[in-house]
Amino acid sequence: MRPAFLSAALFLSVAPLLADNAVPALPKPGAVVIDELRGEVILSAKIQIPDGKPCINEYGERIQAFAGCATAAGGDAKMAGYFVFLVDVPTEDVHAALIKLGCKPRVHYSIQQGKQHQGLKPTTTPTDYLQGDPVALSVFWQKDGRWVEKPYQDFVTERVVVDGKPVEKPWTPHFVFHGSGALHKSGTGCLACPCDCAGGIIADNRNPLYEPKPMVKFDTSKVPPAGTQVYVRIRPTITKE
Repeated sequence: MRPAFLSAALFLSVAPLLADNAVPALPKPGAVVIDELRGEVILSAKIQIPDGKPCINEYGERIQAFAGCATAAGGDAKMAGYFVFLVDVPTEDVHAALIKLGCKPRVHYSIQQGKQHQGLKPTTTPTDYLQGDPVALSVFWQKDGRWVEKPYQDFVTERVVVDGKPVEKPWTPHFVFHGSGALHKSGTGCLACPCDCAGGIIADNRNPLYEPKPMVKFDTSKVPPAGTQVYVRIRPTITKE
């Protein structure tokens, strides 16, 4: 019984330490934090509410990410007006940070090349899916003197059709780091796309490129007001071979 007792005591003594250090080093605006000890990249962002854009407070199909960068490919990001979490560094800097952390892209395409791999068909192969190390994303901010953190997917719900009827379910993406947007200089600014889209650098690859797109809705009541400082955490599971 003694070893079990010691294990429990050790756990209790470590838990407060972990809680005290729950907030990592934070990036200043225009910078990226690469935390090799924690195995994560942290980005500085502001909230914007892109009313009238697809999937904002109503269901729809969308290729643009909900988290993206204001700049990309040397200029203003093409999709900057679509993002809720607007990151203040170029997409290429985020890509470089993930690479430095050890995250690996595996299958990547330009937007034009991706269209040749679009949709499910009898000839679909693994190369019709963007691929790379899986990643988890979350967003955190301060509220009333304490830190609040939510997984990226918790801001969104998904609608599927069952027996001809729409059913609302949790959004259950499978995010992978493919790097296409930076490697092929798409200029979209997208970070984590809600479908398998070659415009960004992270995609939900449950389906092949572009089609079928999930039916999703971002609930803006779950985020703080426009202009609030938030942080985006990207934590990969790095494949070791």
